[in-house]
Amino acid sequence: MDENKKVEIEETKRATGLKEKIKLRKENIFPLCYLVVMALFSLVMISTGWNFFPLVAIVFAIATSVILLFTVLKKNKMPLLLWIAYLVLVGSTLFFHLVHGAESFGKRLWWNLVLSALPLALAILIKFIKIKGKKEKIATSICVALMAGTSLVYFFFMNLRVTPTVDRLWKGQEDYLKSLNPDKADENSPNVLFILMDDLAYADLSCYSYMKDGKATINTPNIDSIAENGIYMENFYASAPVCSPSRFTALTGRYATRGYLDNVVFPTVVDGPTFSPTHFLNPYQFLNNVDGILGDEITIAEALDALGYSTSCIGKWNLGDYGEYLPTNQGFDYFYGSYYVNDMTPYDWVEEVDGKSTPVRSHKDNLDQSDSTRVFTDKVNEQINKAVEKNEKFFTYYATPWPHHPIFSNDNGNGQGDISDDTYIQCIEEFDKGVGEIIQNLKDKGVYEDTLIIFTSDNGPGREGVSGSLRGRKNTTFEGGMKVPMLASYPKGDLGDGDAIADSQFPITDYEGNILRYANTKKIESSAMLQDLFPTILNYVMGDDYLLPMDRIIDGVSLKTLFSALKPADFRVHDILYYMKKGKVQGIQMAVDTTSGKADFKYYDNVHTENSAFIDQFYKNYLFNLDTDPAEGYNIAKANPEIARLMKEHLDKVRAEIKGNRRGIKD
Repeated sequence: MDENKKVEIEETKRATGLKEKIKLRKENIFPLCYLVVMALFSLVMISTGWNFFPLVAIVFAIATSVILLFTVLKKNKMPLLLWIAYLVLVGSTLFFHLVHGAESFGKRLWWNLVLSALPLALAILIKFIKIKGKKEKIATSICVALMAGTSLVYFFFMNLRVTPTVDRLWKGQEDYLKSLNPDKADENSPNVLFILMDDLAYADLSCYSYMKDGKATINTPNIDSIAENGIYMENFYASAPVCSPSRFTALTGRYATRGYLDNVVFPTVVDGPTFSPTHFLNPYQFLNNVDGILGDEITIAEALDALGYSTSCIGKWNLGDYGEYLPTNQGFDYFYGSYYVNDMTPYDWVEEVDGKSTPVRSHKDNLDQSDSTRVFTDKVNEQINKAVEKNEKFFTYYATPWPHHPIFSNDNGNGQGDISDDTYIQCIEEFDKGVGEIIQNLKDKGVYEDTLIIFTSDNGPGREGVSGSLRGRKNTTFEGGMKVPMLASYPKGDLGDGDAIADSQFPITDYEGNILRYANTKKIESSAMLQDLFPTILNYVMGDDYLLPMDRIIDGVSLKTLFSALKPADFRVHDILYYMKKGKVQGIQMAVDTTSGKADFKYYDNVHTENSAFIDQFYKNYLFNLDTDPAEGYNIAKANPEIARLMKEHLDKVRAEIKGNRRGIKD
């Protein structure tokens, strides 16, 4: 072979080698970039500690294993950089939970090792497959497919209980509770029974009935009797159009956005007898890993516990299901009921003392809930009786699951399993009978006169129920979604005894609608909200020198002077009320001077329609005079541009204040 031929061959080899190197480099560009991006993502996940990142990481891991599978099947080789990216994603997810998990280190280590061991082991096994030819391709493909499958298992069964990353207020909570002791309670402080309904509509009680002078659709003589010689409020509001945020506010006196609790809390359990298919929803609706009512919030139960009260919660919690979120870690000595809503999976019942819960009824047991009112009524009376026997003041929070869907009752008395009366009407009337038993028990124990009873609901109606002429329903910030009944009594506490509000009469009927008697009450027109219950209860318990926390904003104000009828019925206790949904202020209510005097106006700058026929529409610059148009039927913004402009300014100011100090921390 001549010299020229040799040179030509060498040059061809070099060119071919160079092409192969260039081709190899091009092939490596995507895997290298992908690995770098996944590594950076993993660093962000671990450094921020946000609990929605691990779910994203495992989705990337599944996608990576699918890419690997296609590559093996098509090119018969395993891309090293993509393989490393898979290991980084699964390994960093394991590390994330070890660093940021909210449960004990041993539990989160064991749980995540079980879930991650198989995908990691399969990935490592690939590098030890030494079979040649077609069998190697088959074995590798099977391993990669199993990597995808086991990663999917990790996704569905991942425990997302992660430590919150919010500004904590532990010191202020500790200082406040230390400032309270039994000596701070008024000498004649009342027992407190707080009854909170679930999805009860504004006009569902007979004393609020939209039927006016006709027979009420639902007769509630025992609940109505709370207002007898007491008060009922015409314009009382839930603080949110769904349950969890409203319950947060009722217990803390603060808008729920201050606790990052903007929507309904879902179950987090993945390792119980009943799997929760919604356990990964909380990370995508709550910021900063919040899974319920934060432990450093100050609840009315904690305050009354520090003041020497026996505290209990019966029924529905829906403010978290582990750790700091549990009822007995929020000031309650005792809890009996469910952490969840009665249409959730799981819906099981527990009995909880000192942060330790014992199962009492399983999800399967609760497929028939017809004896719920019977059981919860007995538990309420049991806790009241225990406190009375010990000569202790009590705070009992009765959070019934009714009338939330699905509806059950047992009015016919035929025992669990009878469904002939499982209607909305029967459910509420049965609950009313239970309230009658509780009131009678208070009288039998000689403590009725000494008990402050407060009755209301967490939001407007869901599938059933009547809000009279009010616009909207649950999950809307229109009046029908947030305006709720409010009754209160305290025979020995001068509640309703003042003469600044005239007496009103209303009929108390039996369950057939026959009038039993006419009751006196004080009808209060002033607008108030659930956050007002915290300071109101403290005011009754501690007297007019009651103490509020100093380190945080309490949005509520005491209603005691209104309840006592010492102020006019339309006395305004709030300059502005916020209508909030999912952490956003959608609208405000405020009193504005007009040529005919002060009037309560409500304003939205941009609110989603409640009308399914126009589901894609938003209402802009909507103004209502609630004094003349409580049904929000007529937008008067164009006729009153100055009022609309004024309220828009206040709405923007409120939003800016909350954005700048979401937790409501005082300087």
